[in-house]
Amino acid sequence: MAVCDPIPNEAGFGVLSHVMKDNVYMIGRPGFIYTAPWIATRNTRPPSAAIILAAGPRPFTLIIKGRELRTRAAIVPPFVARGLYARNVPLVCFHIMPGSANYDAFSYLAQGSIPLLERSLFTRFDLELELLYRGRLSPAQALDVYEAIVQIAIRYLPAQAHPDARVRRIRDLLETGPEPTLAQLAAELGVSYFWASHMMAKVFGMSLRDYKAWRKQQRVFDLLHSQRSITDIAHAAGFTDSAHLSRTYQRWFGQPPSYSRNSNHVRIFRC
Repeated sequence: MAVCDPIPNEAGFGVLSHVMKDNVYMIGRPGFIYTAPWIATRNTRPPSAAIILAAGPRPFTLIIKGRELRTRAAIVPPFVARGLYARNVPLVCFHIMPGSANYDAFSYLAQGSIPLLERSLFTRFDLELELLYRGRLSPAQALDVYEAIVQIAIRYLPAQAHPDARVRRIRDLLETGPEPTLAQLAAELGVSYFWASHMMAKVFGMSLRDYKAWRKQQRVFDLLHSQRSITDIAHAAGFTDSAHLSRTYQRWFGQPPSYSRNSNHVRIFRC
């Protein structure tokens, strides 16, 4: 059986929690680090860009647009549907969220191919990657490693021929003040409703609807590890109900929010 072949009713996460738990290092608005000994997800579409590194000698498998890619290091742009198969393959994943100043450097890749990197680019961080995977790196050190790994990846991204000057303007409109409607965004940009929608997707890497969903998820991250119920968190974050939250979370991250807050499976570190 090929490594990427789906197994009926196979768990995407948590198969090896009795041996090694998943770890999440919360960096804040810029992103997070996720480590796991086992990931088998068929079709996720997260809003974050991801730098995925094997913490050991075995490769993982990505399936994107029908292509199977076996590697030990890769960059996956945001909102790109992918399957990820790393069964008993230790992974350390660095996620760059829309709130990061570095997000724009990764978002334009969604229109092109997936950069596979030489794992040797990150060899000098092998010890730190192993400690991250085992949940033994301090939050302060994790933050330093996160920033260093992101900068290494940026240096090896394909050149962006003409960076779009509208990115900063759109980001400012979205990040300051109340969330605008598409009509308000069009008025501020001086373009039609249609072109505002087109620019949002092309320049910012996501639709306005996806952006608003991400903002809700950002609020979920802030509340998920509190004592509040999933239903309370869903309402506080702006979701219709817990089912709406769970569907969105599952589509983006391949696991239900109940798994992410289960201390039997996941350890949380705030950096």
